[in-house]
Amino acid sequence: MVMRRLLPKTAMARSALVVGLVIGLSQVLSLWFFARNAYLPGIREYAELAALQADLSVGASADRQAAGRLAQATGIRLGPAAAPPAASQSWLSRTVLDRFQEELEDILHEPVQLRLEEDRNPVIWVSAASLGDRWMRVPMTFFRDYDRYILIGWGIAVPVLSILAGLLIARGLNRPLKRLERVAAIVGRGEPVPPLDDTAGPEEIDAVNRAFNRMAQEMLQAQQDRALLLAGVSHDLRTPLTRMRLSAEFMLDQELRDGIISDIEDMDAILEQFIGFIRDGADEQPEYENLNVLVDEVHARCDPERVSVHLGELPPLMLKRLTMKRMIANLISNAFKYGKPPVRIETGVEDEEVVLRVRDHGNGVREADIPLLLQPFSRGDVARTVSGSGLGLAIVQRIVDMHHGRMRLRNHPGGGLVVEISLPVTGAFVQPEALSARVR
Repeated sequence: MVMRRLLPKTAMARSALVVGLVIGLSQVLSLWFFARNAYLPGIREYAELAALQADLSVGASADRQAAGRLAQATGIRLGPAAAPPAASQSWLSRTVLDRFQEELEDILHEPVQLRLEEDRNPVIWVSAASLGDRWMRVPMTFFRDYDRYILIGWGIAVPVLSILAGLLIARGLNRPLKRLERVAAIVGRGEPVPPLDDTAGPEEIDAVNRAFNRMAQEMLQAQQDRALLLAGVSHDLRTPLTRMRLSAEFMLDQELRDGIISDIEDMDAILEQFIGFIRDGADEQPEYENLNVLVDEVHARCDPERVSVHLGELPPLMLKRLTMKRMIANLISNAFKYGKPPVRIETGVEDEEVVLRVRDHGNGVREADIPLLLQPFSRGDVARTVSGSGLGLAIVQRIVDMHHGRMRLRNHPGGGLVVEISLPVTGAFVQPEALSARVR
């Protein structure tokens, strides 16, 4: 679980991590192989030459002539009696010196002391009991042949370039996915989009794009069929409802007439709610609006004794004007239908969000019913005794989602239900989810 939290979230970052780990391991193995097959043989060879020079230069078997030829050929010779000053050593030099010391002590069968003279051409100074008070000068030719700065540069440059290449490859793979994500969001809103290119990318991506293009075309056709069916249902049902109401007006029985007219009005209202739920506002363009202005416009059509407003100062938001007014009207209608007046509307800014609250003064609802109220065709126990489709708050929820907001229901301590809507204070506008994500 901890490892999963530490992993990068994006595919590009994960690809870079994998490439970096692979290249890093490859570099470590390459350096190990290089050290085993390049540095170590050179260190061992110069340790043997230094031991040979010591045998030829001191002791009973000294051969001054052979020692001179060896010094001329290798540069290894006995130097001055004074010890050279000790110099600071890098980690790479320290590793080489330690290995050289081990090899030389193994050959001479005695402890040795080393001093490093760091220069453009570094030199190892060797002191041992068999050499007396003199120091042997050993040029680090084997070390100069493999310049440490080149090695360090190679060890850093290769992984960096490899990671950059991995990032470019991952970016090339992720760009079609990002494009697919953006287009999928547009298709989910039911809006037409140009088809994705299914000929220019890798075969796998082209196959996904072709399948997506077919799905988008089928979804668009289904949405057009749904809109056509909705228009036909609206026209075909409302025409006979109008005739039925007109006929009921001529009935002599007052009680029967009022009951039929009331049922017809309920059926018309239910039909209007179905149309409002299906209508997603896709044909309306968002504009910068002040929510208080929309609340005032809806409140102007209400009885001021039954609806009160308490408006705080708000920044303008990117809103769909008519859709938002329909939401406010739905909230007030719901409060009248399932609660009791007066209805209180409040606005303000809290925690960098614009907050709209609508409260009635009824009996509220059971806590267990609150999650159900936002589901289409679901109503609380109190609402079951009142006619309706159960779509009022579902419509509000879809409009809130359309504006990237949050909706919360709670019972007020003083009685009644409070609907609280929070909208982000930003100019960005987020379209609604697909209809299929809401209707289950």
